[in-house]
Amino acid sequence: MKTKHLFLITFLFAAVILSNSFAQDNTKVGLPEGAIARLGKGGINLMRFSPDGTRLVVGTDVGAWVYDVPDGKETALFTEHIGQVNALAFSSDGKTFASGGFVNPVIQVWDVETKSKLSTVPLTREPYSLPALTFYGETLISTNGHRDITHWHADTGQQLSEARLDNAINRVTFSQDGSTLAIGDRNGRIQLWDTTTSSQQADLEGHGGGRDAEILALAFSPDGKILASGSEDKTVQLWDIQNHRKLGTLIGHTGWITAIAFSEDGNTVASGDASKIIKLWDLDTQQERATLTGHKNTINALAFAPVGTPLYGMCLASGSADGTIRFWNPRNGEELVTFTSGHIESIKAVAFAEHGTTLTTAAFNGIVDVWSLQTRHELITFTDGQCDAVDIVALSPDATYFVREGYNGLIAFKPDGFGSRGSFRGGTRLQLWEIATENEIQGAWQDIGSSASKAIFSPVHGILAVSTHKDIQAWHINTGDGLFRFDARWSPRTDPVFSPDGKWLATIEGSGKAQVWNVEAPNEPAIISTQKAETMAFSPDSTILAIATEGNIYLWKFQEAEDEPTSIPGGLRGFRNVLIFSPDGTTLIGADLEIWSSLIKLWDVETGRGLGMLSGHTEPIETLVFSHDGKTLASGSDDGTVLLWDWDKIIAKWAPDNK
Repeated sequence: MKTKHLFLITFLFAAVILSNSFAQDNTKVGLPEGAIARLGKGGINLMRFSPDGTRLVVGTDVGAWVYDVPDGKETALFTEHIGQVNALAFSSDGKTFASGGFVNPVIQVWDVETKSKLSTVPLTREPYSLPALTFYGETLISTNGHRDITHWHADTGQQLSEARLDNAINRVTFSQDGSTLAIGDRNGRIQLWDTTTSSQQADLEGHGGGRDAEILALAFSPDGKILASGSEDKTVQLWDIQNHRKLGTLIGHTGWITAIAFSEDGNTVASGDASKIIKLWDLDTQQERATLTGHKNTINALAFAPVGTPLYGMCLASGSADGTIRFWNPRNGEELVTFTSGHIESIKAVAFAEHGTTLTTAAFNGIVDVWSLQTRHELITFTDGQCDAVDIVALSPDATYFVREGYNGLIAFKPDGFGSRGSFRGGTRLQLWEIATENEIQGAWQDIGSSASKAIFSPVHGILAVSTHKDIQAWHINTGDGLFRFDARWSPRTDPVFSPDGKWLATIEGSGKAQVWNVEAPNEPAIISTQKAETMAFSPDSTILAIATEGNIYLWKFQEAEDEPTSIPGGLRGFRNVLIFSPDGTTLIGADLEIWSSLIKLWDVETGRGLGMLSGHTEPIETLVFSHDGKTLASGSDDGTVLLWDWDKIIAKWAPDNK
């Protein structure tokens, strides 16, 4: 196994950082009602050093994290308003900073020293979106997805003024003094605005029109005189803000430019891309100084430490979709330290070990982490299945096996919202591993090649099923023997589902209707429902198939020929719907999306009545899984975290007797 470790300059620094990182349990900070822990820190959106360099604040998909520099001690900042942090700004004296973001109804102002909340600025326009913030003296200036520039009194939260921009906001950044706002759009165009007068200063041609023009990164020089823009065209362009003209184009990247930063002295520009590469450029000569390699996925954020930062003065910090933040020497490109980890971008699969002491997660890039349920920290990280993005990913119900098929290429995650875009040059073959031994298991499933579309494990130990566009077939993992092959068409939205006893398999037929196959009688035709399905779930006794649509959930006793399904009002409308039964079969639990809010909904199976909703994720929920003792519900999300829920307390609160 590959253990988590930190690459530090000396063993002494390693001991300091490790001792501090484990001293504080941040997995319980800011939890929603009913949750008992949060695993993971959320994908990285942006990073800011405090003016004196003693703190590094990281905005993620679930909140803000403050790291003390250089000891690495971390503090999670969560409030009653769980939301992404896509915007961060320090006051000029460095004593306070503000944070806000997508699906986040407030701007929070924090005390840097005590890490306590000073004030809250409520936002009024939904859906909430806050891609940029800055201080201008005692005034706080924000932008939002509604094209507004709003001025607030930082201490009181009072709105002072508001103006409307001409065009939609895509990528935005403020100058360091807060006086200028730069906006980059999907066509490579850049607008400059004066924040004091809310008037447009210039309209730059940018990176030109065409398919690969979208601007993905913007940054001002410390003196506000130069703007750097990065685009899908794989170049960085430099702009004279005073004369509104282009100064030059930096060429050398092979991937989309996803992050840019200037050094404090203004002599160096750093640019990161979707090919995992960081380049350092000399601003005067516009020549490349160094190429930094080491990250395993897209560079999401860059920030230079100020002069005088203890140990790391003027170093470059880089945050990646691989979940790590690294520090680099900007003079020679040497990596100084892997400062922290755990900021993985998206969780795709979750499974509890049968012994109940660990939980295993699989991420968007095929990395598998095993977590201790006692300490809530990562025990091991399995990277043999790593790729740029997975197409197929699954964990066996006992967390023994891992299967994936992936892509190599470019992927960029939205820094203000959710979703990603990709450009892939080729796929990897379907691979199956036994996690404990780190061994890849060979078998006939490898012969399917690129036609595989879904993979699932049976609850019966050691059985893997793989679907293609025309059929689904299964094998015994240990022997490689074929178990069955069904003419079951693939649905792009819904995974096949095994019944808990392993005797039945539900798939979606060509018209979108649910169909159930008898695994023990593979020659029998499927039993076909009368309802189309968005997602499906078997009851614990394997006699009922719950079929979720946009408007209802149908309970279908598929073995009874004359059965008329029972209807429960309230379907699932998420991008990727998930539905499961509680271990005792009395409750249905579904993951849904309502006005950008990712929710877990509960229904009483007997009465069909809605019991309530759980919230706490900021992006779509990919998986819902119960522990083997039925006491803990785990929800894995694209926000890069897993929430663990105390099921007994949740169901006690919403039991019919309590209503």
